[in-house]
Amino acid sequence: MDQGLMVVGAVLLGIAAVFGVALWGFEVARKDFPQILGFVHPTLAMAGLLMLVARFFIRGGAHWFDIGLVLLVGAAAGGLILVVRGFRRRSMIRAVTVLHGLLGLSGLGFVIYQLTHR
Repeated sequence: MDQGLMVVGAVLLGIAAVFGVALWGFEVARKDFPQILGFVHPTLAMAGLLMLVARFFIRGGAHWFDIGLVLLVGAAAGGLILVVRGFRRRSMIRAVTVLHGLLGLSGLGFVIYQLTHR
């Protein structure tokens, strides 16, 4: 079960990352993004993160997985800041947007590394 939770969590985070890159493209171009994209990205990311957190509490930590999980929680905190700003119709803070993406992609990379190098 622990392998399954990690795989499903990584897949959901991977799909969320693809949508996140699309959102970043809209942000760089300073265009309005489709609202459905703004709802699907955090929903998939949180579902994936919850799978990984559940795996952590069921099976305990693993070195690279722990690092990835901490980075993903940091990315989720940055994402929460961006969501709140979005709901208030304020512009995104570029530094938070970049940090959110870098933390998320790095965290996903560590989780995938843990999956492939057991």
